[in-house]
This record gives sequence, structure tokens and C-alpha cells, in this order.
Amino acid sequence: MSRVSQTLLKLRALVRPRRVRSKTTATTNSVKSSAPTTANAGVKWVAGGWSLFLVENIVLSENREWLHEQYGADNYHLCYNTLSTSACLSILYGFLKFKGTGPVWTSSFVKGAAPLHIRGASIALQSFGLLCFSQLVPALQIPVALETGGENPAQVVQSQQLSETAVDDKNLVGPSRRPSPTSSSSGLTSGLTFKARCPMDFRSKPDLPPDAVYGVERITRHHNLWALASMGVGTALVTPFLVESLFFGGPLLLATFGTAHQDTRFRRGMGGTLTPEKESVTSNIPFAALLLGRQDWTKLLDEMKWLNGGVATLLVFALHNIK
Repeated sequence: MSRVSQTLLKLRALVRPRRVRSKTTATTNSVKSSAPTTANAGVKWVAGGWSLFLVENIVLSENREWLHEQYGADNYHLCYNTLSTSACLSILYGFLKFKGTGPVWTSSFVKGAAPLHIRGASIALQSFGLLCFSQLVPALQIPVALETGGENPAQVVQSQQLSETAVDDKNLVGPSRRPSPTSSSSGLTSGLTFKARCPMDFRSKPDLPPDAVYGVERITRHHNLWALASMGVGTALVTPFLVESLFFGGPLLLATFGTAHQDTRFRRGMGGTLTPEKESVTSNIPFAALLLGRQDWTKLLDEMKWLNGGVATLLVFALHNIK
């Protein structure tokens, strides 16, 4: 019996790893088989949340005055905030619960990495979005400036000494007379000096009329929403999972339909103003006004904070190259 028992124990030890591998395989297969259902739930939570957020914003804001009269401002804001919060929670729950699972929108990813052309499009979109946001902060500047036009102190002293010597030697004649100081040694040569300054230029942009267009407004009058959408779509491109792509790409829905609805409200003076003069020289779609000749490319280039944009672009490149 003892030999039999020892033999059974040995066989059990040999079989146990196989059983573990078998269970692991079965568990993996069950996860794979249930992945589509799980992913569909994630898609519903995220896509449904974005849809609810867009619809409730459009419907409630369009009927704001009537709802204020019927139910009061407090109840209106309570309903508005409740629906917006519920939509955001749905989006966030779907992303956190189901990210990294479910169906993919493309099969071109190699070892989890996006192809080169998709990464290039992602970098371009993210750079554009972050560049637009970088224009909202004070202009960055190099903290050390090189100034010209000042006199070199050593040259000033030398010039004074030469001048005094020239006055003393007025009565000398012949070779003993010293030459009078010339412009080359008079100390008027401009000196170069380094001056420290704040790395951020807090000087405000020039005073402009209310309907004036400046900076990134020449690209689109809704630059904040389009910048967010551009960054979101750029991020959505580098993940193959549909749930994650919907999460990051949702702002494109707001930028496409939300901005158009905002324009219709502003034309009627609801929540803001959009005068015919400003609408005629700007565009909702990015770069449309520039391509149609309504805006001047030269003015845009002159008004952009290029150091801000350069830092934003470098940041995007750095994030894409972190391993």
C-alpha cells in the first residue's frame, strides 16, 4: 500500500500542473468568448454617455428660456447638471470598467503598436490641439535676453583718458604730439549685455473691438472645442480597442454638432452673440476661413505664440516616444 500511495502522489504531482494549465486555458477561452459581450456593454456605456451628453445639452439649452419660465432657473440648472453628470459618469464607467477589452476597430496594429501612418496622423492631430491650447496661456520667452546699444564701460574710461590727454597736448608739435581720439576708440561702440527676464510674457494682447478676430480665432471661432476634439481623435487613433477610441473620440461629436448649435443660438442672442460681421470673416470648421480667403495667413503667423506651440509639439513627440 505504501508503494501504491507513493506512486499515486507522484502521479498527482505530475498531473497537477497540467490541470492548472488546463484550467488556465479554459478560463482564457471563457474570457475570450465573453469578450464581445463585455465589449458591447462598454460601447453602450461610453457611446450612450456621449450621446446623452450631446442631446441633453442641445435640447435643454435650446429651450432654456421656456424652461426657466415654466419651472424656474433653479430646477432648470438642477436638471441640466444632473443629466450632464449622469452622462459623464456613464462615459467614465464604461472606459474604466471595459478599457483594454472587447472588439478592435482595426487589425493593423503590430504587437500593440500603431502603424507609422496612423502614428503620424495622431501626432499631427494632438500637436494641433495642444498648440491651440498653448495660445491661451501667456507667451513663453527665453529667460535671458541679449541687448545691444549700451556702451562698454572699459571703452568709456579709455575714451575719457584719451580725450584728457588730447587736451593737455594741444601745444605739442611734431612727432611728440599724440593723435586725437578717433571714433573707433571713443567708446561709442555698441556693447552686448545679457539681461534676465521672466520666462513668461504677461503683456496682454492689444486692445481689440468686441468683434475683432485675433490669433487662433482666425483658424476657427470655436478653437477650444476643436482643439479638444483634435487631441481626442489623435489619442483614439493609437488604441485598437473600440471602447477606448470612443472614449477619446467623443469630443469630436461635440465639436461637430455642439458648435453648430451654439452658432444658431448666438445668432439669436441666446447665451452669447455672433454678429453677421464676425461670422462673415470667421469659420466654424478649422482653417475654412483661411482657405476661403476670409482671413490672412500672414496675420495668423504674426499673432501666434510660436515658442508655446513649439513646446507643445515637442511634448507630443516626447510622449509618443516614451517606451
